[in-house]
Amino acid sequence: MLPMDEPALQRLVAAWQRVESRYRAYGLLLPGQPSFICQPQACDAHCCRSFSVSLGDHEVQRMQATAGLSPVEFLESEEGEPIALPLARPYLLARVENRCALLSPDLACGRYEGRPDACRLYPHQVLVVDETTGRPSATASGAPVAAVDQFLRGEPGGTLPLLLRHLECPGFTGPPLTAAAWAVLLRNTCELQYGGPPWP
Repeated sequence: MLPMDEPALQRLVAAWQRVESRYRAYGLLLPGQPSFICQPQACDAHCCRSFSVSLGDHEVQRMQATAGLSPVEFLESEEGEPIALPLARPYLLARVENRCALLSPDLACGRYEGRPDACRLYPHQVLVVDETTGRPSATASGAPVAAVDQFLRGEPGGTLPLLLRHLECPGFTGPPLTAAAWAVLLRNTCELQYGGPPWP
């Protein structure tokens, strides 16, 4: 794995500076910066209160296995059957009183271990940028994970994977990310976001 030396960090920072104005809700996350620890009492929990979270079949199966719930207990349902929409991820987490039905009274996730991929991804995102043009790169199948692997091996690849954090999230209060922890977070986030191997 690539040691996070100063030239590698400078490449990431330079690439981010070229696209930063298009991604105002995000900031670049680098080794040495605070890690994420959910802070439900300090969070407006927009993701749990304002948004409907979509799930695919593998996420429904994971929720069943880890939470011990039947699909009608955590999915939007009608007449005892989950509603399937004509989408790639056809199901929606159930909502009660304008919030996720799994949000516990202390504002934490009541089924954290089995949570959907969208919840696992937040508050991180990987943006793959063409290092020459500064433009976001095409995300053809396997390309983002390949860009991550090339960068972590210290190989030139023409694209750089930028690990971003959502700026409104108050959870970046944890210990500084080591280079090794940052690399794992980068790869796991990329796989989850771009449809790599399912996150266990």
